[in-house]
Amino acid sequence: MECQKELGHPSFEPIVADYYEEALAYIECSKGHKSAILLQSQKFEVLLESAANALIEGYTLEAASSLSSAYERFFEFAINVFCKKSNTSKEALEETFKQVSKQSERQVGGFLFLHLLTFGTHYTLNKKIPELRNRVIHQGYIPTPDEVVSLGELIYSEIFTITALIKSSLSNEMQQVIMDTLQRRNEKIPQDIPRATTTGTMFFSLAMAEQKSSFQEALVSYKEARETVNGSVPFLRSLSKLVALFSKPNNPV
Repeated sequence: MECQKELGHPSFEPIVADYYEEALAYIECSKGHKSAILLQSQKFEVLLESAANALIEGYTLEAASSLSSAYERFFEFAINVFCKKSNTSKEALEETFKQVSKQSERQVGGFLFLHLLTFGTHYTLNKKIPELRNRVIHQGYIPTPDEVVSLGELIYSEIFTITALIKSSLSNEMQQVIMDTLQRRNEKIPQDIPRATTTGTMFFSLAMAEQKSSFQEALVSYKEARETVNGSVPFLRSLSKLVALFSKPNNPV
């Protein structure tokens, strides 16, 4: 962003940065400009992409674990959206969730009853999901790639179905939850550091107009996107050098 102000155009310099629990990435370009990037993605979206990366790299245990965590954090996200619909205060929700924050089964129960109150219909969970999830999390079972894909299909299907319902009926409430998340992340950045927002994840993103309809389809699309991004880095580096060269006073663009 600072290069844009200084040069009047993008530098095109590719920068790779890691992010963790805070979903913030701090970057520094070759000119010494420091910035912060906030991911718009919800926790479950980040975990879904983490699972995809682990599966692509062959780490099936880690992929299954991330999928399970994404499933649980998705229920937390849905609970937040449902509570927005009922105008529940931020403070009341936080204090209530603290009491079930370490008990995933109670969170699922909260989701089921809030779904019933919000839509007037019951929601039936897929009973196959806990079987492999419990073997991996509690017994240290190392699944095969096919087993991870099967688990991914089940979890992805539920997230896809409920997300579609939320987007169609509770779009404003969903956006409020996303903005609340961004605000919390923004408050953790030092005031003197410029910041920007990115939609973040590519595997599954609430910012997309349409999601891939299956885990396998999303995985194939994500692998292609990942390869495209990684493959563009050398070209961007070359372009950045050319831009820097022709941006000098004696070499106007």
